Amino acid sequence: MQPSKLKHTATLACISALAVPAFAAEDYPKSPITLVVGYGAGGSTDVCNRALALDVGKQLGQPVVVDNKPGAGSSLSISFIIRQRPDGYSIASLSTGAVLNQVLSPNIKYDVTKDLTPIAMVAQYQVGVLVRADSPYKTMADLIGASQSTKKQLTYSTAGIGTPQHLTAERLAQKIAAQWVHAPYKSGPEAITALIRGDVDFMAQTAEWVPYVRDGRLRLLSVFTDERIKGFDAPTLKELGYDLVAPSILGIAGPAKMDAAIVKKLQDAFHKASQTAEFQSCADQFGLKPDFKEASTFGVFLKDTLSSWTPLLKQFANKE
Repeated sequence: MQPSKLKHTATLACISALAVPAFAAEDYPKSPITLVVGYGAGGSTDVCNRALALDVGKQLGQPVVVDNKPGAGSSLSISFIIRQRPDGYSIASLSTGAVLNQVLSPNIKYDVTKDLTPIAMVAQYQVGVLVRADSPYKTMADLIGASQSTKKQLTYSTAGIGTPQHLTAERLAQKIAAQWVHAPYKSGPEAITALIRGDVDFMAQTAEWVPYVRDGRLRLLSVFTDERIKGFDAPTLKELGYDLVAPSILGIAGPAKMDAAIVKKLQDAFHKASQTAEFQSCADQFGLKPDFKEASTFGVFLKDTLSSWTPLLKQFANKE
């Protein structure tokens, strides 16, 4: 081959190489994908993410392997994922705690609106106000009436300071001019046990309470959701005249600057997975509300959630 032709061929090769994106989407995925979950095995977030991962893996032709990295309200998993390559092979489950914790804790160094690529939102956690079955408070009106009385200061349990249920309960207390005493626990099961044991008057908690209501040990008075929870005859706070809905997020995200075509592949796969009978059954078991949002809408939802709740979050922020 003549030198001029060799030079021309080499130039074309260089141009072609530059034209190929760093993480090509055409043949993605070529190897297993890791889905990092910020909670331990066996809980609602873990089990339902495993149902999603199994179906997404079947769709894409590569297994999606769940890697549990619990700690700091799932913030450790997000701190991990933002340091990974944005090639679509490391993604994470993103839940409410990890989003709110960037305001609550000075040790959190990420910003979910800048350091992550939203892929899809799949569901919302559902929060309720509950009492024991033998409680004198038969309705939310009973509980609010007792709270406004000066005779007794009511106590309530949650899974921790700064959780969506805690923040929403405090907003409600402000609206009704009540002085509730918050008893924070380390987990939902501990908060439930405290209520059943009679250590507190009521509880505000995500729907880990579902089996306890179904078997008659607890009574659901109201829900912190925009609609009534399917299968339970309890009014929303909005129905009762209080415009309050607990922040709630269960979605999928990756490191910042992921390729848009790869995001679209993952978004569509998680959408289909969220419609399967397996995921729907898991959502019903753990009281999750399927709520799919595509990547762009999910990104806006994250920003709106932080904007709405940051003023109250700062009241409970860890100043240490």
